Amino acid sequence: MRLLSSNPSKRWMELFVLAYSPVWIGIITYCEVTRVFAHWGDLGHLAFGLALAAPVWLIPLAFPGAADRGIPLLSRHATRFNVFIAVWTFVQVWFGSDLFFDFLGMEYHFPVTWTAHRTPLFLYPVTIAYFSTYYVLMQIIWRAFLTRFPSAPLPLRIIVLVIIGYAVAFTETSGMATDVMHEYFRYRDKSFTLLYGSLCYGTIFVVSLPLVYRLDENAQPDGQRTIRSLLWDACAANTIVLIFYAVYASFITHPR
Repeated sequence: MRLLSSNPSKRWMELFVLAYSPVWIGIITYCEVTRVFAHWGDLGHLAFGLALAAPVWLIPLAFPGAADRGIPLLSRHATRFNVFIAVWTFVQVWFGSDLFFDFLGMEYHFPVTWTAHRTPLFLYPVTIAYFSTYYVLMQIIWRAFLTRFPSAPLPLRIIVLVIIGYAVAFTETSGMATDVMHEYFRYRDKSFTLLYGSLCYGTIFVVSLPLVYRLDENAQPDGQRTIRSLLWDACAANTIVLIFYAVYASFITHPR
């Protein structure tokens, strides 16, 4: 069973994200508990969001791992991973949030006026930090399963993917929509969201995890996965997720 990638470039990025994750989680927790953000205003919130996302981009650029030295920037796993996360974040927050507002009763009441498609602008870069951690952790779990059970049949793989996606979505929802943050972020019916919303949200990860996992997973550089093809894959996967969202909204009865 293997936890980290055999590709040194990818392994370095995974280790960096694992090391940085407690930092941004600690900062978010501190802000939630103290509500220090209450008087930041639009500029302060946006600076906060950018500051959380910046290390994921800048540190791999400024301090590349040994495997990335001398390799063109666009060929490094850190660059390709960050491009995917950025595109995935923007499309999902912009287009996918409608389901959460209209169907799951999500409400934002942060003291800001700068928004993009109903979502506070600062949450876009904040989500980049979130998703970077989520996808590294999910890849580790998925890799452990695949290397431990390399002959696992497709139905079992799908079941494991669904469990991983649901667990991540459930954990975020239960961890963020708390009494501490109720004044600024809440769901109309938290129990309904934990049960059914985690299924909707978890679909993001079920669809995209295999795509991210195979990105530079082999020890040799994945020359076939150019930035352009990666962007097309990300857009295609996002479209699949949005189709699932439409199906959920049609067939799941939500509280009035």
